[in-house]
Amino acid sequence: MVWLREGIQLRKLIINDAKALVHTVSDTVYLVSPGVFQRYAQEYPQVGALAKQEKQQDWQWVQKRFEKLRQHRKQPNGLNIWTCDVLGPRKSRRLHGYLLGDPSLLFTELPPSNPYLNLV
Repeated sequence: MVWLREGIQLRKLIINDAKALVHTVSDTVYLVSPGVFQRYAQEYPQVGALAKQEKQQDWQWVQKRFEKLRQHRKQPNGLNIWTCDVLGPRKSRRLHGYLLGDPSLLFTELPPSNPYLNLV
């Protein structure tokens, strides 16, 4: 969470952009999976050794650690991953990711929701 917060503050992680791994939607924060976890694993290659011990890919290991923090919102059916439709001017697609339960973990003032994203 510290890495996310600092990455956003230092503009190393962009938000609400076409290639962004972090978006604001429905009055909270949406983390694109597996992209945000792959980025963390790139910046901290030492997690690769820990992941290998548990026979996981590095980003999967990071994602599991994120889930154990219990900072995300689960769907009513218990699933962790939420789907967003991305409606762009030229094409539309779907993203999969996590919704934070409390956006103040990353933002003191939540930016406006990304107008191109809609929770499914």
